[in-house]
Amino acid sequence: MRAELTIEVARTPEDVFAYLTDVGNLPAWQSGVHTAQIEDAGAPRVGARVRESRHMLGRELNTTLEITEYDAPHVFSLRALDSPVPFVVRHELESCDGGTRLTVTGVGDAGLLPGFAAGIMARRAEKQFRKDFERLKRLLES
Repeated sequence: MRAELTIEVARTPEDVFAYLTDVGNLPAWQSGVHTAQIEDAGAPRVGARVRESRHMLGRELNTTLEITEYDAPHVFSLRALDSPVPFVVRHELESCDGGTRLTVTGVGDAGLLPGFAAGIMARRAEKQFRKDFERLKRLLES
């Protein structure tokens, strides 16, 4: 399953990137996330691991994510290392009319789910994806 969206944020790419890559901000804008932190309490960077606690699929999940791309203020990508649905999320940022055009692509593997369940899950995930990034935009612009 794949979800992609593009939003424009009235903040510089540097501001948007700084907020996105501060994983402590996740609970403020991503639904279901309770906590998130880099394992060694270091700075975000390629190879750093993020421990995340969230409510998903009707239960509490603790997931480890790995930062796979980190090119400030242009690209930030994560992949799930131990999630029931393996996924990758890539954030691309570019300057646009004094603000930022943020393109987010999420790709997940729902291969273990039957076809109809995978379709339902994909639609729900895309809807939540949109809500989360609209919330991010509101927070950054307020």
